[in-house]
Amino acid sequence: MRYHAMMNESYVDIGGYKVFYRSSVSQNPRGSIVLLHGRSFTSKDWIGIKALDIFTAMGYDVYAPDYPGFGNSQNNPEYKFSRDFKNSSKFVLDFSGKLGLLGFTLVGPSMGGGITLRTLIDYPDIVSSAVVIGSSGVEPMKDDLPRVDVPLLILWGEFDDVIKKEDGVILKNLVRNSELKIVPGATHPVYLDNPSFFFDEMKKFLEKQKN
Repeated sequence: MRYHAMMNESYVDIGGYKVFYRSSVSQNPRGSIVLLHGRSFTSKDWIGIKALDIFTAMGYDVYAPDYPGFGNSQNNPEYKFSRDFKNSSKFVLDFSGKLGLLGFTLVGPSMGGGITLRTLIDYPDIVSSAVVIGSSGVEPMKDDLPRVDVPLLILWGEFDDVIKKEDGVILKNLVRNSELKIVPGATHPVYLDNPSFFFDEMKKFLEKQKN
């Protein structure tokens, strides 16, 4: 299958600092997806697996920012990391608000998963559904996670040696409207190890939300 979506590279000013993001817009959008990234990655890593092209071909507008201080985005002390990711969820609120996004699907691997979970806790009204991949931050947020009520897909690599897959089980048990998929043979970056599995699960999850 060939994908012909046009990807744009842009900057948006948030609080006087430049935030870089990549985007791709569908001709007949069914919704929007925001792709976060892990601590050792940037939005560029979504390009290697053609994530923006594939999700746009599914009918979604897609936005992938570089977190402040990562990739091409300027560092902004307002969003400095804390163990419970509270400053980080504010970035998702500000970024989505600047672009006029509401009711989007938020996708986060590893560090981005921690940001995603904190956003679901702090600003549940801006997100319609979410996907986390080998998410960090489960333990520090255990007391708050039962408040999460949006549909959540949890993906974890069978051989994740960065964050133990038991955290995925804990997360599944804490969030009532969630489903956990352990990805056979995959390590920490499931979406890079097995992109076809990732996109198949994403497609099923997204279509379920539209039914």
